[in-house]
This record gives sequence, structure tokens and C-alpha cells, in this order.
Amino acid sequence: KYPHIKGINFDLPSVVAHAPLYPGVKHVSGDMFTEIPKADAILMKWILHDWSDEDCVKILKNCWKSLSEKGKLIIVEMVTPIKPKVNDASSNIVLAKDMVMLTLCSGGKERSLSQFETLAFDSGFSLCEIICCVNSYHVIEFHK
Repeated sequence: KYPHIKGINFDLPSVVAHAPLYPGVKHVSGDMFTEIPKADAILMKWILHDWSDEDCVKILKNCWKSLSEKGKLIIVEMVTPIKPKVNDASSNIVLAKDMVMLTLCSGGKERSLSQFETLAFDSGFSLCEIICCVNSYHVIEFHK
């Protein structure tokens, strides 16, 4: 539909080795803790909740470095509610997922908007905003 748009699938070498081919998508292997390919926009889906705040800042600083002057980082993650609602399935899912991340990933967790803002500002971004939400998943933008 948009042949002029080019994308990069950036992941570990073992993942990129098995990635299917798509028109306009270049597969690049690497380590997000070292360097991220240059881009106007970066999409990270279900990545940050795997990592501690310290590791997230390392990843996000690399994103900031790789983005163009007016670039943005688009993040898809669950956002923990400030005050969970009683009998609210969405709140319960996020809080249950937070417990899963706690047990599976050292330092991993679901975060509140305030925690995402702290990560954004600590990494050099000037703006953090929620663009939309579907069920428990939020699209969050960090702007340079």
C-alpha cells in the first residue's frame, strides 16, 4: 500500500536468520544495548517490560541517538493504572502481567505512565504521551 516507506526489522542474529522476507523490509541483526540502526521512527512492541529501569535507559539512549532530529519512538506496552478499579478486567490483566514479568525477567515489570515519563526524560527525550489505548495495551510516543 505504501511502497515508498522502508522498514528495518532489527533483532538478534538468531531471530533475523529465520525472519520471512517482506517487500520494503530489510532484516538487520544486532544488539540494542550496543547500537540501533538510524531511523526517522522506531517501533518497540513488548520490549521494555522485559528489562530493569537501568537497562531500559541504555536501550532508550541508543534509540535517541539513532533517531533523526524530529524522530519519535513508538512503544506498545501495557500501562499500569494509577488506581486500579475494582472488578475491572483490564486493570487485573495488567497487574497479573506485572507479577509474571517479576518472576520471569530480572527487573522486568509493567510500568505506569509516570514511570514511562521518567524513562523518557532520563534517556534524553523531551515528550512522552499516550496516543491510544486498546484494552490494556497502550501506544506511547517519545519525541526527541
